[in-house]
Amino acid sequence: MHKRNILLSILLLNAASFAGPSENIHFWHATKFNKTLSDKFAMTLEQDLRTESSLFYAHSDIGFKYRINTKFTLNINFREVFEKKDGVWVSEHRPHGTISTKMKLGNFNISARSRIEYRLKQNKDAIFRNRDMITLKSGREFTSFKLIPYIADEIFYDFEKKELNRNRAYIGFSIKSFQSFSPTVYLMKQSNYKENAWSSFIAVGIKINF
Repeated sequence: MHKRNILLSILLLNAASFAGPSENIHFWHATKFNKTLSDKFAMTLEQDLRTESSLFYAHSDIGFKYRINTKFTLNINFREVFEKKDGVWVSEHRPHGTISTKMKLGNFNISARSRIEYRLKQNKDAIFRNRDMITLKSGREFTSFKLIPYIADEIFYDFEKKELNRNRAYIGFSIKSFQSFSPTVYLMKQSNYKENAWSSFIAVGIKINF
């Protein structure tokens, strides 16, 4: 019962984060392909598009996944980012490495990952950034669509500025009723810290895994 109360508190806190004011609403769409190469190795490819009133962000990501053991996985990736800022498209090269783990807690599945990015921005100095994310998923499927609800939170640490300057809180569900692909639908609130003030927006997102 004590564990259930803790998990319920986490769920309520995450849901409450969406109640604050947000400036605007975005739509995020991602498609990810996974190709198993062996018992230990897999290749991943991802395409991500983000819009508000029009397209303002896109990235392509390619990488390799190595299963260290039953609990830990290592990813080495390269991401090419294009983002529209003040009406001008700028690019960023972003190699990154990620280590992730997972565990069960009662009827819930918990996954966590830590990522280090090396950001080579156009016309700017290269910087490192850390992104840590924890996800709590239901261990049960609901309805004939096999819905799996989840909540997640991701924090961003900028090594150059030596501060936590971004947070993403998620609430959504995965659909496991399809054989060849698995969609995930979510709401995400992103909060950004800039010039001694926090601002935020809401994104409606869908991610399709093949």
